Amino acid sequence: MRHIIRYPLLLFVLWFGNSCASPPVPVPAQVEPEPPQMPRYSLDVEGIEAESPGRVSLYYTLRGENHAAWDAGLEIQDWKALLNGVEGVPPAADSGLELVAGDGTTSRLRLTLDLPEDGGDFDEYQVTLRLYLAGPGGNLPVQVETVFPRIREPEFAITSIAILKDELVNTRLRVDLRIENPNIFPVTLSSFGYELYGRDRFWANGRERDVLEVPPRGFAEARLLLVMNFINMPRDLLDEVIALGKVPYRFAGNVLVNTPVPLLPSFKMDFDRQGISEVLN
Repeated sequence: MRHIIRYPLLLFVLWFGNSCASPPVPVPAQVEPEPPQMPRYSLDVEGIEAESPGRVSLYYTLRGENHAAWDAGLEIQDWKALLNGVEGVPPAADSGLELVAGDGTTSRLRLTLDLPEDGGDFDEYQVTLRLYLAGPGGNLPVQVETVFPRIREPEFAITSIAILKDELVNTRLRVDLRIENPNIFPVTLSSFGYELYGRDRFWANGRERDVLEVPPRGFAEARLLLVMNFINMPRDLLDEVIALGKVPYRFAGNVLVNTPVPLLPSFKMDFDRQGISEVLN
């Protein structure tokens, strides 16, 4: 009993000290600062127009939306055009990337390209336009891709020239023609004007207005009836051609080509072909 009463003061001090101790102060969590708002840009394709199978103009709309604390615009520092994934596509000789209209937050752009005449055997073009816009820390890239069908000109070749009737002044000729269509869609030919030269001399000309359809990746044959006037050439030249059975020819003219492609529903095509044809008598 004496042992228990000996330390009442000590127990009281320990109890009172623990009850009066201050609780630990919580450390506030660190809040990460919000990243600064950046301008937002979008680039969209609005339309495509073609002047010919080898020249196309693409129209774009560039839009800007600014929520930043600093002024921003649509200043284009640099641009690139890629054709089928290949960089360095040259713009048209008298054009390139042009500003058509703009009001500070929206700009309408036009990109005109001269397409390569022989780019391999493919059926579509893919054009990627990449813009580099002025930003606070450097250039801000934005890009868009568009795909459109490749349109190629039909190919003409004379397969034979037949002499139908030999008269005193005139000779009637029949020219068999083969037209090949390298496109994946059909084409129709109309308003077909031509000139025929044999052995570097003018023989005859004509114009056909009947519509001729050529199937996709196929060919069609046409037969032209011409009249050759001997006033324009010596008679002995015709006799020599008949004796040889073959003649070097030149076939030149123009034709209106119609396509089912909205990009280029019709276009006028000039042609000038040379070869050697069999002469049938």
